[in-house]
Amino acid sequence: MAKTSRWLSLSCGTDKQGVAALSIVHSILQHYVLPEVQSVDYLGGNGGFSGAQLWKLGTADGSYCLRRWPLSHPTRERLEWINLVLVHTAGMGCEFIPAPLETKSSGRFISAGGFFWEVTKWMEGTACFNDDPNEARLSQVAASLAKFHLASAQVNLGFERSKNLQARHEAMASSASLLDALSRCSKSGLPDYIYRLRALVLGLGSSYIQRIRANLEPMREIVFPVQPVVRDIWHDHLIFRGDELSGLVDFGAMQMDSVACDLSRALGSIVKEDKSRWEYAINVYSQSRPLTQQEIDLIYILDQPSAFLGALNWLNWILIEERVFESEADVKVRIMDLTSRLEASI
Repeated sequence: MAKTSRWLSLSCGTDKQGVAALSIVHSILQHYVLPEVQSVDYLGGNGGFSGAQLWKLGTADGSYCLRRWPLSHPTRERLEWINLVLVHTAGMGCEFIPAPLETKSSGRFISAGGFFWEVTKWMEGTACFNDDPNEARLSQVAASLAKFHLASAQVNLGFERSKNLQARHEAMASSASLLDALSRCSKSGLPDYIYRLRALVLGLGSSYIQRIRANLEPMREIVFPVQPVVRDIWHDHLIFRGDELSGLVDFGAMQMDSVACDLSRALGSIVKEDKSRWEYAINVYSQSRPLTQQEIDLIYILDQPSAFLGALNWLNWILIEERVFESEADVKVRIMDLTSRLEASI
């Protein structure tokens, strides 16, 4: 049984919402066999934008993470599949994968208060690749992805066209209407870096859209080996202790697709436009999990529209949908990163 000490703390406050949150956290933990829980720290989204909420559980036997999935996703069936992949890959020696713990009823998550909840080991370390983007860290990312992919292919393996390639092609096709909406949007009082990105995107315009669609088109009908891939691997989901990759986190976007999706997303985030480092990482990966030439081509092709589509998403959320985010500083980091990537692609 998960025992809680008398001095259990909740860092989100002592108001009614804080007390209610502590109550439901306590009820969730009763479904697990854990060491005595000595502290509970509410982390909010912890810098992420998926809508998930996180709590860090301190125990005498180390730390754990309690995750509340957002209402919008995933479905029960999808979450069961994601957990199946994580449990299998962790069991195959992928120590950097935080597999959900088993509940007393032999499940891997709890449904309570309209949400799905799960507990994993806390992955010690920090998302600090950019602080020292050395060769050893890049090798760790590539080799760890290869290890994960070799294991995840044992869960599901098929052959089909890349869903992510199709989605990018369709998104580029429909982006003209969003560009038009952004050109007519006249919000004021927002930070300059948002208007800078808007000007950059509008300046690229329809000719850029047509060029990228033409580059994607030849690969749309190619059939690839497909398997469970993380799909949303970016800098802040890669946890390091020193130069060791100690954790890979956030699997809500997991999907059946080509391994090229993970390599493209990760390398685009951490090494940006330095194609010599892309080649180095691909070579490291290929030592464990050889890639076909078509898979290598897909890695590069998938990256071409990424910054543009990412910029459109953020501009739509901020300028048109007027979403409010937990951390303005984190939003600025993402906006500035997309801006620099787009400027480098011109």
